[in-house]
Amino acid sequence: MVGCCLEGGVRRDVAVKVEYTFPGGSTYESEITVRPGNGAVLQKPDTGVCMKTTQLAPRECLATCTASGEMVLKHLLVASEFSGRAALPEFMDCCTLSGKRALDEELEASGVTGKRVAISLMKTSDASGTRAEPDQFGTCEFSKANVLKNELAISEISGKPYRADQQVRSAVSGKTGHLQEFTTCHETRQILAHAEAETCEVSGHAVRPGVLASCAVTAKRVLPSQLTICQATGKQVLSGLLVTSSISSARLLRESAVPSAAGKFCLPSEAQDCAWSDRKAHPDDLRTCALTGLPIHVEFTTQQTPARLRPLVEMLDGLRHNADEDHLWDKVAARVSHALNGGSCRIEAAILSPSKQRLATCAESKAWMGLRVRQVGAIYNLIDDAIIGRLAAGKRNGTGWVAR
Repeated sequence: MVGCCLEGGVRRDVAVKVEYTFPGGSTYESEITVRPGNGAVLQKPDTGVCMKTTQLAPRECLATCTASGEMVLKHLLVASEFSGRAALPEFMDCCTLSGKRALDEELEASGVTGKRVAISLMKTSDASGTRAEPDQFGTCEFSKANVLKNELAISEISGKPYRADQQVRSAVSGKTGHLQEFTTCHETRQILAHAEAETCEVSGHAVRPGVLASCAVTAKRVLPSQLTICQATGKQVLSGLLVTSSISSARLLRESAVPSAAGKFCLPSEAQDCAWSDRKAHPDDLRTCALTGLPIHVEFTTQQTPARLRPLVEMLDGLRHNADEDHLWDKVAARVSHALNGGSCRIEAAILSPSKQRLATCAESKAWMGLRVRQVGAIYNLIDDAIIGRLAAGKRNGTGWVAR
């Protein structure tokens, strides 16, 4: 039997934790892997450089300064007591209000004391926007706004504190106070305290003393604007006692007014002439003739819209063939031809107005060597020897005349 000899060895890798310190720092711990058999270090932590001390150190010993963005040894950093963010001491300061440590960017100077205070502890004035410590603030009793104490004043009306930027002074007594304690005179626009005002018995508006006047009929104390001079008697009376012109809102007695068919009124000077009858009429009773553009009283217009002078429509449609004032037809035809910029023109019919001063005419107009034939309506003013308003040109079809 032959003997056999085996050779071999045992290798073992060991992970160990090591503790170490840096000058002026706390204890750090890292894990490395070694092989005891030959003392080889198989695995060790990555390293980096502390930008503050230039010390080479394992990366787990380093952290970022939130102020500068540099990687530095952790023990060199301090934490803000407000946000917990860590930074180098040179980027830290102390909140003078709380005594707590904070980053420079977490502090601001008080607009009153100038002291550096944590932003989260500061208050903002609703009046000026100034930021300061809470003990520098007070409350306006009227608006409930939080403002700086030096932005408050004491009302001479109520004795209450109020924000000074909303101060108002009475034009009657000269007293000052918050704007909510005052009103505006409806007539003079002056400011006065509520207790100093008088009230109109009709509108309820507040005014300063001496503004209200009395109605000559009812004796009510009212605003001057509530009174109107009656054009018949000259007395100042409440506006509701008079009728109103629908044109100018002028106040006048019913018997002095020009009425409309719908029960409205206007001053005689506001009445307008009907271009067909020459009578004065309330403007509401006038219609603009769609054919001539002239104002015509509703009794002389068609019922269908758009309103048109009825005698003229009936002639254009061929329904009426009146021959009023035929001795003027040639003259009128010449005026119509001229207005049409040429072409032959012959009057077919004419109707004299109620005032005997207007002549509604229907003429046959030919142009383009007689190829274009139209019926043209016109209003002739006998006094001025002129066509007034627009010409109405068109053609007759099976149902009537159509503008063209």
